[in-house]
Amino acid sequence: MNEISNQQKSSMAEIFVHFMSFVLLGIIATSTGILYFQVINKYFLSYQVTRMFDASGIHYAIASLIIGFPLYIWALWFWFRSFRNLSEKVESRLSKWLTYIVLLIASGLIIGDLIAVVFNFLQGEYGARFLLKALTILVIAGVIFSFYFFERKKIQYKKEVSSSSFVLMTIVSSVLVIMAIIFGFIVGGTPLEARLRNQDIQRTNNLQELSSCVSYFAYDNNRLPMDLNELKSGVRYSYCSSAVDPETQKEYEYHVISGDQFELCGEFARSTMDEFPNSDYYGKWQKHDKGQLCEIQTVTFNTFPIQDKTLPFPAR
Repeated sequence: MNEISNQQKSSMAEIFVHFMSFVLLGIIATSTGILYFQVINKYFLSYQVTRMFDASGIHYAIASLIIGFPLYIWALWFWFRSFRNLSEKVESRLSKWLTYIVLLIASGLIIGDLIAVVFNFLQGEYGARFLLKALTILVIAGVIFSFYFFERKKIQYKKEVSSSSFVLMTIVSSVLVIMAIIFGFIVGGTPLEARLRNQDIQRTNNLQELSSCVSYFAYDNNRLPMDLNELKSGVRYSYCSSAVDPETQKEYEYHVISGDQFELCGEFARSTMDEFPNSDYYGKWQKHDKGQLCEIQTVTFNTFPIQDKTLPFPAR
């Protein structure tokens, strides 16, 4: 009875920080896996698929690691410090349950990952792409399981655990996270490259929109507009006339080639030729080289006669 009364429970602040560390752990593990998977997808393609990557998703994962990993290290330091000089201190039941849930998920991932590797090997499917992804899951889950296994021995069961074990796992985790961030920049590009990519995406959208508006104008009026400013005369096309280059703020070049053909030109900052397979599936403006790109397009005129709605319906 006296032993129980002498025990000191964790404070609400310590419980909150420990709970936050599990949230950060999920963010870090997911972001690390995403970045390693993306670099594997880029350099170990098993099929002829597009090389386009979700740069925003990659940069979000990088940002999550840059902010989340130092906070996670601090949260763990705060948690271990609260038990360092108080051997009689006990943790809350919530902390125990959350830790064992993490151990259960990590062990499940390890077992499932190994089963998948053996199964695919027996099926004759053991490509580098699959094996590297399986290894990524195994390493991430293995580091998490190992850390919280030793954490349980030290915090819950009060066993002596060498500090070098935790230092080693911290170093391994830091190396994995730093490499993931570096790989993320390799695949997703630097901030400057992301800025140029976003500008080119905006140019692509603008040119596709302008092309549609000119085609609609030609169909409705049975002629091509003389210039892009003429689109302002109709409410239906007025929103297209405001499209300008996101960098120079200049209008795109438009030229009438013939009675039913026109040309649109845009200046792109980077090439996307290696981001698409050799296919005509993609739009004219999505697959482009660096520099000026001009496309000649043919429009369709409205050849149907306009019916006089004042005439009575024919008698049956």
